[in-house]
Amino acid sequence: MQQVLSYRHGELVELTLPAATTRVFGHQLRWGRAEEIGTPAYWTAQTWMWETEDPDHYRLGRTLREEMLACLLGGYGIPAEVGLAAYDRLRAAPADALEDEHSVLEMLTTPLEVKGRPVRYRFARQKARHVALCVAGLADIDTDAGDRDLRDALVGLSGIGPKTASWIVRNWRDSDEVSILDIHIIRACQSLGLFDAAWRVERHYAQMEAAYLAFAKAVGARASILDSVIWMTMRQLPQDIVANLNVKYGRIQKNRTPKVVDIRQAVLI
Repeated sequence: MQQVLSYRHGELVELTLPAATTRVFGHQLRWGRAEEIGTPAYWTAQTWMWETEDPDHYRLGRTLREEMLACLLGGYGIPAEVGLAAYDRLRAAPADALEDEHSVLEMLTTPLEVKGRPVRYRFARQKARHVALCVAGLADIDTDAGDRDLRDALVGLSGIGPKTASWIVRNWRDSDEVSILDIHIIRACQSLGLFDAAWRVERHYAQMEAAYLAFAKAVGARASILDSVIWMTMRQLPQDIVANLNVKYGRIQKNRTPKVVDIRQAVLI
């Protein structure tokens, strides 16, 4: 067995995980060592620490509309810091201004301040159209629907695909029923051998989501927090480590010592 120790409010708490050579239930891969990035044990330990210390760390908005704005303004091609700066600007605007594409475009084309310097928001014209249509269309969404039904309804709005819709629902509902399959999550899951080599996110989202959720359940991790932990870790890793992460059926590539990312430090015995 493996023991992961962490301090909580001055007290030492412990998580017990299966031995590194034990197979994950229902999978061919092994648990691996909890201090080695990319193993099931590593992801489970990190998720446990985040869940205890900061379970709502990913929520961005105070309302569903704000959460939708935050996720719509981020995503592919938009650095997280730039997306958040755009979100901070737009969420202060009244709803009628956000339903006006020209008003949104003006807000997005005015340079943003990011880390003390002016930055232009990419795809401003495209995003302005999506924001205006989504804010208007949100009124027709059943916001009391179940997590997956809400996700599927949001997919019908302008510019929102399964990934963005899942991101909104995960954040707002603290949901463990959906998965945000961005490039970081896909790479980590591919390294674990969870996804069929022929799967492509644009065509096989449902299959990939089901495989991810089954893995989270097998290791006893909350899918919502596991998703966030993988995303935070993978985006911080040097590209050479990302390229060489080759966890297949629980075996780390030989002669490779993964670096430890400063997400939450654990003492392992």
